Amino acid sequence: MKKIKYAALLGILTFLIHCDTKKDYFEDVGAHFLCNTYAVCNGETPAKTGIIGDSWTDILLGYPVVETLRPQLENRFQYKFVGATLGGKTLQQVVNQGLQFQVIDQGGADMKVIILSLGGNDIQANLSEYIGNVSTVQAQRFATIKANLKQMIVTGNAYKIARFGGAPIKWIIHGYDYPNPYMSPAIAGSDEGCKTKFDRVGLIVPDAAAFTSAQLDSFNNLLVDIAREEPSFIYVDLRNTLGGKPFSRAEFMLDCIHANNLGYTLLADKFARLIYPITNVGF
Repeated sequence: MKKIKYAALLGILTFLIHCDTKKDYFEDVGAHFLCNTYAVCNGETPAKTGIIGDSWTDILLGYPVVETLRPQLENRFQYKFVGATLGGKTLQQVVNQGLQFQVIDQGGADMKVIILSLGGNDIQANLSEYIGNVSTVQAQRFATIKANLKQMIVTGNAYKIARFGGAPIKWIIHGYDYPNPYMSPAIAGSDEGCKTKFDRVGLIVPDAAAFTSAQLDSFNNLLVDIAREEPSFIYVDLRNTLGGKPFSRAEFMLDCIHANNLGYTLLADKFARLIYPITNVGF
């Protein structure tokens, strides 16, 4: 979901540069960033599984500051991904940039599945637009998300078949678990999904937890509807993994919308188990 600011990146870069002057760390970090964020990996890197995601898959440039879903699946369940993941990524950006095509190019002919973690940032952007008009704005955004997801799936499958032949890709998307709007931000000023952000932009709601949980349920329902309409689109429900409605428990959360390491461990366990019949990886 919405990215945590990159203030920590400077410290990481400084640390890396001073560890070993024999290597050009700027070059290495740049290559790592391009490969993880845009699937630009200096040529085809064959993989059976792709991933396109937001901060639930990668908070900070591929570095496991928090072990989100991508490193959890890679380190604990033997997934080998090629993908485009970065905190703050929106579904709209993915479609505009054609990242699904780049992931397919990098994955090659054997790619069977692409995992998606998208939509949250599209819902949360420009919260002030919701003021006095929540239902209409939400309906408009959900309609755009649905159109973009369908476009990505249809164009991605057509591209994969035209280039490599074989069966269409299976697209697996998870719904998010419930936010906790009463948490404190992990970094000052990065309070996405928090009641403090609602208050700051003037979005006054009677009950922040009721508002965020209802919005999340509606998003999950949207994904169910799309899965009914698109045979290659598979929805996985992750709700109630971190404590249940109306908000996830604080001991599992890093901030208002991101789990901490323990929380992502629970989410990855559930997610890996539910997608195993499709991917045949991890167990």
